[in-house]
Amino acid sequence: MTASAVVDQLHLGDHVCWVDDDDIGGLHAAGRFVAGGLRLGHQVVWFTDAVAPAAVRAHLDVSGVPTQAAVADGQLRIVPAVEGYAAGGRFTPDEMIGNLTTEILRARREERPGVRLVGDMGWAVRQGASVADLVRYEAEINRLFLDGEAAAMCLYDRRLFPTDYLLPATAAHPATVGPNAGRAWSPMLRAYRTRNPHGLRLVGEVDRSNRGAFAAMLDHVAGPGTNQRAAVLDVSELRFADAGAASALARARRNAPSGLRLVGCRPALSRLLDLVDPAAPA
Repeated sequence: MTASAVVDQLHLGDHVCWVDDDDIGGLHAAGRFVAGGLRLGHQVVWFTDAVAPAAVRAHLDVSGVPTQAAVADGQLRIVPAVEGYAAGGRFTPDEMIGNLTTEILRARREERPGVRLVGDMGWAVRQGASVADLVRYEAEINRLFLDGEAAAMCLYDRRLFPTDYLLPATAAHPATVGPNAGRAWSPMLRAYRTRNPHGLRLVGEVDRSNRGAFAAMLDHVAGPGTNQRAAVLDVSELRFADAGAASALARARRNAPSGLRLVGCRPALSRLLDLVDPAAPA
């Protein structure tokens, strides 16, 4: 599958990690993602690192993307990643999450249909960001995509990141992909906020490759900061969950301040939950 075909599977609500060992591959994938967003009228912000902003814009222009008009009316911004992620001289996850929240609110005020974000994450290695801070950031921003107003592509260069850095960072994304994805690829996990009842609808699969993202989503709707709101998790479209995912569900169900109810459990998931949490109510 080509990078273009992969990117065309993405839509608002997706938070995807693109892993590559080639600057050009990431540039083409992100360029396709940005071009699609501009055509749809989305607000687009590209935090670039390996490729200079001027070169990014030149790539878009050569690809037929009318950047002059998009930049002029504020629809497109291309900025050095370090200015976004570590503007104060150091990376602060909460500050960056706040900045991205502001982008989403601005697009809403301007009646844009959505926001697309690209983040070239190579800056994290050069700036010495800790694994813990980067993973917490990637996990916690998943809440920004649950309402289907934004989508993000995070670019990770395998040549820069040690394995013990890269694996937890990718697992904080619901989906990870690269240039060698198969033809049947689609985002591994999608999550949609529900308001009546309060909770989430989960679609896809959960295993160790995206467990950090899954746990963060559960915490967002059923954790201590949910103001004592009972939550309902619709897992009827969850095709697969491994034992680790079942354990995360069991913990969330035990610890939710006002309870967490699962609906639509498939037999395999029910059996796993019985194994990892036999004392839980049916």
